Amino acid sequence: MMRRIAVANQKGGCGKTTTAVSLALCLHEMSNRVLLVDMDPQGSSTQSLHPDTDSLEHTVYDLLVDSDSVPVDSVKQKIGENLDILPAGVVLSTAEQMLAGRDGREARLKRVIDRVSGDYDFVIIDSPPNVGLLTFNALLAANEIIIPVDPSLFSLQGVGRVVEAIDLIRNVNGHHAEYRVLATMYDSRTRISREILSTLKRRFGDSCFRTVIRSNITLKEATGFGVPITCYRGSRGFYDYRSVANEILGNEPTQKDIEVEAAIDFLAPRRIGGGVLFSYLGNDAEVIAIEGDFNSWDRSSDVLLDVDGRGLWQRVIPLRRGTHNYRFVVDGKPMVDPNNPETTELPGKGQVSVVNL
Repeated sequence: MMRRIAVANQKGGCGKTTTAVSLALCLHEMSNRVLLVDMDPQGSSTQSLHPDTDSLEHTVYDLLVDSDSVPVDSVKQKIGENLDILPAGVVLSTAEQMLAGRDGREARLKRVIDRVSGDYDFVIIDSPPNVGLLTFNALLAANEIIIPVDPSLFSLQGVGRVVEAIDLIRNVNGHHAEYRVLATMYDSRTRISREILSTLKRRFGDSCFRTVIRSNITLKEATGFGVPITCYRGSRGFYDYRSVANEILGNEPTQKDIEVEAAIDFLAPRRIGGGVLFSYLGNDAEVIAIEGDFNSWDRSSDVLLDVDGRGLWQRVIPLRRGTHNYRFVVDGKPMVDPNNPETTELPGKGQVSVVNL
């Protein structure tokens, strides 16, 4: 049975096109027949896979406005074996005006997709950054919705708008589609990324992908220069979207626990300003200090602060370049830094952590 997946969020710049294109490529590479439908008048998905837009005689606009007389085969462009695209151009922005007053105008794309049912394993639909007629067409044509959310409050609010549109279609058209939320552009070094991810996990639970799309320059390069993300096999971008494809196929995601990995990246000692930021995550701790060769192993001189009131303890300590040995003291108990794999044994101290500057 062909699966129809729309990618939607009313906010621009949250990774809709990157998700649609990358997911189509990864699913295709995993031996699936894939059709990518570009429903965004900006045509970014089209430009990513078919840069020669001037040679296009027909686009998805023709299928929406004059679907009875325009064959799907005359519009779709072959990108590779078992990988096609229904391209878009700026003329698509006039579709809403052209379809005004016509019956069933929000179901035009669904009728088009029905005509190719059986030809593909997956149809991936890229939608515009709004909740208008084109997005309603995408949602009504899909059985599944992916809502990308970048680390911003506007993108988080956009999830609510898409969910409202999905509910409206269910109530008015009787069409049911399951949605899942995908965190994109995640940067473990920023608090807003961590808070948005935590909010998504808490609010949407099992409707949130386990995979997280990390901020990665190769994703922008792939989308911007028309180079498939599958060409960047060593990159986080390919690894992350391959993991999403596995989740969609019902397999275990290949991405490791991103929150554990992100915590380690964020909490490991790192240079900041005029010193080194030491961090420790301890919700139940009352006092956390740090002792090392830089303070003559005097734990009383460098006490960490619970900076967010939720157990994130931090302190910036000025350090000279070189190698320094240290350990945390949590409620009087010495222990190595759990987020720093570098350790050594010191006489009289036992195992301690090591930071190299």
